[in-house]
Amino acid sequence: MSFDGVFTHAMVTELNKLLIGGRISKIQQPFNNELVLIIRSNRVNYPLLLSANPTYSRMQITHVDFANPDRPSNFVMSLRKNIDGAIIKEITQVDNDRIVTMTLETKDELGYKVSFKLIIEIMGRYSNIILVNKDNQIVDLIKHVPSSKNRFRVLMPGENYVFPPSSNKKNPFKDFSDLDLIDLRSSFEGLAKDTAEEIKYRMNKSEIKRVAFRDFFNEIDSNISPNVVTKNSKMNFYPIKYSSVDGDVKEFSSLSEMLDDYYREKAQSDRIRSQAENLLSVVNGALKKDKNKLKRLKSDMTKTETMDQFRINGELLTTYMHEVKQGMSSVTLDNYYDNSKITIKINPKLTPNGNAQRYFKTYQKLKKSIIHINEQVAQTQEEIDYLDSVLYQISESRLDNLQEIKAELIAGGYISKKNLPKKRKPNKDMGNKFISTDGSLITVGRNNVQNDQLSLKTAKKSDIWLHVKNIPGSHVIISDNQPSEQTLNEAALLAAFYSKAKNSSKVEVDYVPIKQLKKPNGSKPGFVIYEGQKTLITTPDLQTVEQLKKNYLDS
Repeated sequence: MSFDGVFTHAMVTELNKLLIGGRISKIQQPFNNELVLIIRSNRVNYPLLLSANPTYSRMQITHVDFANPDRPSNFVMSLRKNIDGAIIKEITQVDNDRIVTMTLETKDELGYKVSFKLIIEIMGRYSNIILVNKDNQIVDLIKHVPSSKNRFRVLMPGENYVFPPSSNKKNPFKDFSDLDLIDLRSSFEGLAKDTAEEIKYRMNKSEIKRVAFRDFFNEIDSNISPNVVTKNSKMNFYPIKYSSVDGDVKEFSSLSEMLDDYYREKAQSDRIRSQAENLLSVVNGALKKDKNKLKRLKSDMTKTETMDQFRINGELLTTYMHEVKQGMSSVTLDNYYDNSKITIKINPKLTPNGNAQRYFKTYQKLKKSIIHINEQVAQTQEEIDYLDSVLYQISESRLDNLQEIKAELIAGGYISKKNLPKKRKPNKDMGNKFISTDGSLITVGRNNVQNDQLSLKTAKKSDIWLHVKNIPGSHVIISDNQPSEQTLNEAALLAAFYSKAKNSSKVEVDYVPIKQLKKPNGSKPGFVIYEGQKTLITTPDLQTVEQLKKNYLDS
């Protein structure tokens, strides 16, 4: 089921019971299109999520933890200025449309009561959250819509608020006339396809269709039973039991609890993708630049392959200087290195000795450049390897890890320091934890910063370190100085699974004691060198990974 008008009606009923008379104590905007209001009501804090996400637009009480952004948006600053501390007087739905109005009352700087309306339009890609004053003037909104995008409805600060065009359909909670069994959706407002099909199903089963129609909406009003139905891996949520739908049913105590469960993975993936886009753009841009640089360096390196010929030319001109006359453009001499004839180009404006010295200088310049080019090639390749590892980590990351990766990129100079996040408390949840079959703790770093922390600071010198060979991946630590062969094999499997080779077979994994790791001065986060390693060959397996994770959770 989508968040249609019927579901909106049920959610408004649920929110009214919890929030009326409550006070807005905190306003946050964790993501571009999502707002969280902490509402203190009856000595309980209720986090109210208002989402204008194009795919997951909704409103609900949420118990998902959101990190507070380092800098509040302009919209949040405007809300805090106008409605922080406001009392919620009323929450109403516009007919049976997906538009909800929260009437708020607060006091101005002089202590006089003033009212605002926070309007939540839950309409897919047209969703919006709009603050309107008592004169129906838009104070601010989460998405600005100028006249160039919508001539009928300009949604900009200072403009008068206009509701979306009316469908002129009946509100099914109030009007039961003209029931059309063929297409209920053309007559009644706010019915998603599956809702209309459920109503038809009930009406067809009943002798009195009007009664069946009315009973459906009475049940929405009086007997909410939130549930998620799964069939053939497809999930749908419903405010009451739908007789027309079959599958595995999971019941919940409230609509909000159900939505938290339903959207946990879907919305999280969307947020990660949204947050990761900017980071991916930065890293891919830097990678492209470095790969072009490496290409140029290798091209310069090919030029140095001819440097010995410049030295030979200089030596031959010096040896046969008596045969070289000023004004000549070339001269053919005996090459005593291979007993052949060689034609050497010379500058007619220079003396014979000047031409010889010109070749010697070119040779010395190329000889010196080799050292510099080799250093640049090594540094550029190291940076490419580092950025490849960051790309992998972004693709596998959780939201909290993305913030750590962003801080890492800022520290590395890839992102402007003006975007530097506020200092946070160290993440105590360092790495993913697993327990091997025979009881050893195995920890897997989630990003380069954690890799350094785990390998160089947290782990004991006698612990065992593992990493896939020559491929971006996580550092893996076995907290045991003499792990069994089974533990080594399981840790190697984890190292392969949490690497760019996770979909490969026969992956090579190196392992050494921590004491054999070294981190070169000035090297990138996550980069270490080692020697004396041994190598295992493994194939990543999701089922084994999940079992090792379960071992830790059950321990």
